[in-house]
Amino acid sequence: MRVSEPRTGEQDGLPAASLGESVRFVLSGLLPPLVRGLFSPRPLAMRLLTAANADGRTVAALTRIRRRHGGQGVRLFGGRLVTLWGREAIREVLDRSAVVYASDAGAKALGMAHFQPDALTLSRGEEWRDRRAFNESVLATSERVHPFAERFLAVVDDELTRLAIGEELSWSQWEALFDHLTLRIIFGDGAREDQELTGALEKLMGRANRLVGLEDRSDEYHELHGAFERRLRDPEPGSLLARFADAPQSDRTRVLHQLPHWMFAMRDTLGSNAYRALAAIVADPSVERRVREELGAADLGDPAALDGLAYLEGCLEEAMRLWPTVPLIARETTRETTLAGERLDEGTQVMILNTFNHRDRELVPEADRLQPERWAADERDPKFNHLSNGTQYCPAIPMLLLLGKAVLVRVLDRHTLTLREPTLQAGSPLPHMLDFFRIRFGVEQRAGSASA
Repeated sequence: MRVSEPRTGEQDGLPAASLGESVRFVLSGLLPPLVRGLFSPRPLAMRLLTAANADGRTVAALTRIRRRHGGQGVRLFGGRLVTLWGREAIREVLDRSAVVYASDAGAKALGMAHFQPDALTLSRGEEWRDRRAFNESVLATSERVHPFAERFLAVVDDELTRLAIGEELSWSQWEALFDHLTLRIIFGDGAREDQELTGALEKLMGRANRLVGLEDRSDEYHELHGAFERRLRDPEPGSLLARFADAPQSDRTRVLHQLPHWMFAMRDTLGSNAYRALAAIVADPSVERRVREELGAADLGDPAALDGLAYLEGCLEEAMRLWPTVPLIARETTRETTLAGERLDEGTQVMILNTFNHRDRELVPEADRLQPERWAADERDPKFNHLSNGTQYCPAIPMLLLLGKAVLVRVLDRHTLTLREPTLQAGSPLPHMLDFFRIRFGVEQRAGSASA
C-alpha cells in the first residue's frame, strides 16, 4: 500500500490527532529516546528497548496515525505539538530552522546547552550564520576530500595497527579506536591519550540525558573548556585546531564551543554508525562481495579513490538511515507562522521523528532493507535526517563519510569477519533496532591485503 503525499501548498492545514493518538505518540515516539539517552546511550536501556522492539512499536503507532490522517503531519494535544512526515513540510522546517524553527529551545536544547551552550546546532540568526561559516571553513564542507585527508588516512592506518584485532572484535575495542581517532584528528597526535578531554565530555553528556536539574557551568564543563584552551594555544599541524586561525570568526563565533559537537559526532555517532554498517555488510554475502569488488578496483591509499567508493558509502548511509543515532529532531517556533497550510502559534513544538520517517514503508521503497544504491542520487531525501537536511545539514558530512569509509576499508581489507551477535538474516528485512553495544565479530587475518 502506498499513501499519496500532497504538496505543502495543496494541503488545507494539519489534521488534529485525537487525545488517544497524541498520548500514543508521546509513549511510543518520545519516551523511548529519553529512556535510551538523547546524548549518551545507556547500555542497559539499549538492551531492554531492543528486546522490546521499541522502535518497531514507534513505526507501527505512527503508521496507524498517518494512515488515518495522511498529509504532511498532524497536530497533537490541540496544536501545542506537531509531528511531521511529509517531505515538503520537513524541508521547510529544516530550511528555516535558524530563523523560524529554533533549535535552541525545548528540553533537548536544555540538555545540549549543558555541554555546548554556544554550538552551531543551538544557534539562530546572525550567530548561526557566523558559526556556520566557521564550521564550514574548518571542516571543509564544500570539498569532497578534506585538505588534511592524507593525514587522516595515516592516522586511521596507525590506529588500526595499534588496535591489533585478535580473534574477536567487540564494541569496547571499536569505541577505543574511535576515541583515539577523534582526539588525534581534532587536537593532534599529542592528544591521543588525553582522557581529560573525552572523560569530561562523557560525564557532561551522561548528565545531560536527564534534561532537568542541570547546572549551568559544572566542574567538568570548566575542565573541558580549560583543556580546549590549552590545546588551542599551540595547535598541532595537521589537526583541525590548526585550521582555526584561517577560518572566518568574530567574538560571537565562540570557537571552543564548537568542539564538543565535533567530538561526539566523530567519536560516538560516527563510531556506532560505522560499527552497525560493518555488521550489515558482513551479515549479507552479496553486499560484502560487492564491497570487496569495489575495494579491489581502488587505490586504498588515495583519498580521492576512497571518496569514490560509492557503494561502501551507501552502506554507511543506509546504516545511519536504518538505525538513526538521532531518533528525533526537535524545533520550536519563534513566532507565529504557517506550515503546510496550518497556522502555528509561537512556541509550538515541532517533532521530526527519524525512527518513523526512515522506516516509513508506505513512502520509502524497501524501507527495511539495506539498499546502498539509494544514495546514488545527488539530492538527499528530506525524510532521511540522520545528518539533518536543508540549510541545517551537518557541515562535516564529507569528512565524516570519508573517515567512516577509511576505517571500514582497512578493517575489511585486513580481516575476514563473521557476525557472531546478533543474527541478521541475509536478504530479510532488517530489525528496527540494532544494539551496537552487543555486536561481536569473529575475526581472521587476511594474507596479502592491500593496506597491510
